[in-house]
Amino acid sequence: MPLLRQYLATLADSRGLTRTLGEIELCRDAQGRPLVSVGNSAAVFRIRHAGRICALRCYLRPPRHLREIYGTRLLEGELYLYETPTHGVWTDVVLDDWIEGETLDRVVRRAARAGESARLHDLAAAFDCLAAELLADERAHGDLKPENIVVGTDGGLHPIDFDAAYLPAFAGERSPELGTAAYQHPARTAELYDERLDDYPAALISTALHALACDPSLLLRHGDADGLLLTPQAIPEDAAYREITALFRRRGMALPLRIAELLASPTPHLCGAAALFALASGTGSGDTTAPDTDTDGEEVPELFVEQGRWGYRTPRRIVIPALYDCGFDFTEGLAAVLLGDVWHYIDTAGRTVISCPGCEAVKPFRGGRAQIVRDGRRRQIDRTGTEFDI
Repeated sequence: MPLLRQYLATLADSRGLTRTLGEIELCRDAQGRPLVSVGNSAAVFRIRHAGRICALRCYLRPPRHLREIYGTRLLEGELYLYETPTHGVWTDVVLDDWIEGETLDRVVRRAARAGESARLHDLAAAFDCLAAELLADERAHGDLKPENIVVGTDGGLHPIDFDAAYLPAFAGERSPELGTAAYQHPARTAELYDERLDDYPAALISTALHALACDPSLLLRHGDADGLLLTPQAIPEDAAYREITALFRRRGMALPLRIAELLASPTPHLCGAAALFALASGTGSGDTTAPDTDTDGEEVPELFVEQGRWGYRTPRRIVIPALYDCGFDFTEGLAAVLLGDVWHYIDTAGRTVISCPGCEAVKPFRGGRAQIVRDGRRRQIDRTGTEFDI
């Protein structure tokens, strides 16, 4: 297997040592050190070639199926590496565009330490859109993790390192890699090699991002986890997991909660993951933009039940997906819904307006107030969430 020092020697002076690329300029930092990122199976060099900045992926442990995964980006037998002063071998490399930016892991941790909730919220939303695309595809990344996603200077999220990817042409084969354990389901084996490989890591990353957007201090309390906040082998008993799911229930965050609950699945294939991410990205069947009507209009959403959960729809479309454990009809523009053990009032766009943690029961709004039961005592609540004695 090639060594890093062999690649460094060739790229430092590539004249006559490439088949098609010609001369390559190795990019260096301010101290003159080569700009390279070294992983388990490859080293990625930042180079200048033909007037543009590129990423040159050089293999220390060549995986199979490079041609199918990378297509024309794979340059077979491109670099000559000296094994002795007089003898060497030609090796395959992958030439790709260089994505300017930082890894999602670095960006998230920096934002969490700075308490930048808005930035973390934007990253969580962007990741959900990326996950929706990945899970809807017949391919899979195979090693999805924050270190393999670059937050570009364009603001977009760009997956990198597709060496462990699954393509339909590989159906029936064993997986060449098991991905990074910190982001993989503990039951993943080499026999699991299909388009569902990204289900679990997508759910784990999304859960961590939404949790940090709500409470950046979670990183201080759970920063020693194997993954981002969470350790897959410890779920569902993991303290971080329990804290995060309780946070989502308390805040009325139905969709992140349902995605987080998938992490307790006994199998790496997460039932309903693709549909939930489609909803999160705005591409699913649930239309969370309600018509601009009030309780006197003809389009007030009505309750419906789907697979044991409650949502709201009009005769024309689903307005609020079936994500709640129970619910009341809309009155005065608000509906009481139960998420886990916490009652909330939502508006006709599905936004949580009032949260009632600790309430044993609630009633619909009438005359600007609703009745609630807390600690066995009946009280009233107004639209601002202020409680009153009866």
